Amino acid sequence: MTVATQQDNLQLLADNLQEHLRADVPSGEFFGVRCAVKNHQLMILTQHPQGVAVDTENIFTVLKEALSNNSREYPQEKVEIFLRVAGVKLPYSKRSLTLEKQYGAPKLEEAEEDNSIPDSSALTYSPVNETEDDFSNSLAQNPLPEDSQPNLAGFNPKLIVLSMLGVMICATLGGAYVATRPCLITTCTQLKTAQYLDNSYGELIKKINSEQDLARLQRKIDKANTNLRQIPGLSPYSQESQQLSLSLSDKSSEIQKVFTAFQAAQIAEQKSKTPASSLKQLQDRQRLWRQAISPLEAINSDRELYQFAQEKLRNYRANLQAVNALLQKEDKYTKKITSAKAVAIVAEKRQATARSLQDWQKVQATWQVALNALTPIPAKSPAYSDAQKLISEYKPRLLAAKNRTTKELMAAKTYRQAVNAVSLAKRYERQNQWTQALMQWQTAVSSAKQVATSSLYSVEAEKIITPASVSLEQAREKLRIANRIQKTRSDLERTCSGEIRVCTYIMGNQGITVRISPDYEQNLQENLLEASTQGDTSIIDGVNNHLQTLQQALEAISDNADVPLIVYDAQGNVIYERTLN
Repeated sequence: MTVATQQDNLQLLADNLQEHLRADVPSGEFFGVRCAVKNHQLMILTQHPQGVAVDTENIFTVLKEALSNNSREYPQEKVEIFLRVAGVKLPYSKRSLTLEKQYGAPKLEEAEEDNSIPDSSALTYSPVNETEDDFSNSLAQNPLPEDSQPNLAGFNPKLIVLSMLGVMICATLGGAYVATRPCLITTCTQLKTAQYLDNSYGELIKKINSEQDLARLQRKIDKANTNLRQIPGLSPYSQESQQLSLSLSDKSSEIQKVFTAFQAAQIAEQKSKTPASSLKQLQDRQRLWRQAISPLEAINSDRELYQFAQEKLRNYRANLQAVNALLQKEDKYTKKITSAKAVAIVAEKRQATARSLQDWQKVQATWQVALNALTPIPAKSPAYSDAQKLISEYKPRLLAAKNRTTKELMAAKTYRQAVNAVSLAKRYERQNQWTQALMQWQTAVSSAKQVATSSLYSVEAEKIITPASVSLEQAREKLRIANRIQKTRSDLERTCSGEIRVCTYIMGNQGITVRISPDYEQNLQENLLEASTQGDTSIIDGVNNHLQTLQQALEAISDNADVPLIVYDAQGNVIYERTLN
């Protein structure tokens, strides 16, 4: 057997032993295994990090069983097993075994003496007699010997016989090697075993009733996978074994997810046996239950382990929910205090920069939020006294914000009334509706004066008062004039109306213009002609009196309206004119 082949076998053996430790030993994933041969004796070094709980007797038992299953893979009969802590030079425990080679089931005998190194579950440091250099040298790989060049000088016929004998020996040994390698010329039992596990995996999972059953199944799968890896590349089963190895590795990896969950759950259960004394302890337990749940949730519903994982998940989730409830109960009131303080800081900042009604409404709402966070804290809570101190501090701030908001709300309302009144007054003025315009100017002035002087709208309200007051007086004068004109029109209409229309009139900026109607003038002429014909002076006196009364009425209208008056006859001739003094 070449040195390279020996190193390959030792590496396979180390991998196999490490898989058994991972399956059968708690925290087995933290153990590392190395194998070496020294003086025809197999030496196995198992090491682990500081702080890992170790049951040395269990480890030696697992390794012994694993060696019994792999005894055909190495020729050594003497086996030395060492245990040490990673980073420590010397091992703290050692076990010597004697392997008896048989054609039947291999038998492994344990040496009576343990080289004076006591087994203990505690990591008591008891160094063995071997030095670190000897031990390291025994585990180091030996370099291959250099090939020497054949010397053909002095050819001897005896060399032919020796050469032929060497060829025969090599052929014999080579044939023996081929015969002993798995799945080369014999039936491949390793492949059949792996195929059975792969095909029956679903049924085997259904029979799992405990974590120990699952551990035994994983150990079988890992052992079968290790045997598959030993099938050489020259084997006709090589490609099939590689594919099967991938499938088994996937199943073992899935089982390992379950064991990862188990380990976190065991730690959480152990910690839960004593009541938590702090919030941090509850948070640690919450983290452990989440670590237990996470790998199980990663198992898809189409996987064989799904139902098994779901049963565990229900329990783990219930435990996590219980921890969450405790956390929520212990943490809720503390968070309310913290939240109220944070909200109060925001309220103070908003109050310092408030420049509008909306700003003050936000200030009021923010103080209210801070108080709402504190009021549910019950008297039995340790946070109650702190909450009451904050409530007594925040309530006056909320009341002040409410008063200021109300004040700004009223100021905004009256200011908007003033602005709207100004707009309506201007519109009525354009329509010469002076009564309505006068009323709106009065509303504008009154509303602007009602705006509180300390409010945000006081400056804008002051800008309205003066011009609105001026416009109010102007509107009042315009209304007076309009009323006077309206009265003048009424008087003119009453004077000019009759059975026969006496006159028509026009009122303008220049005064009153009156024109005697043609019908009325014709009627007067007819009356005067009749009086002249009959010689009746009373008719003439009546006509003159009527004309004089008309003139006096028009003069009175002109005087009341304080405007000039011009009277025209039906032909357009001025018959009377009155000017202002």
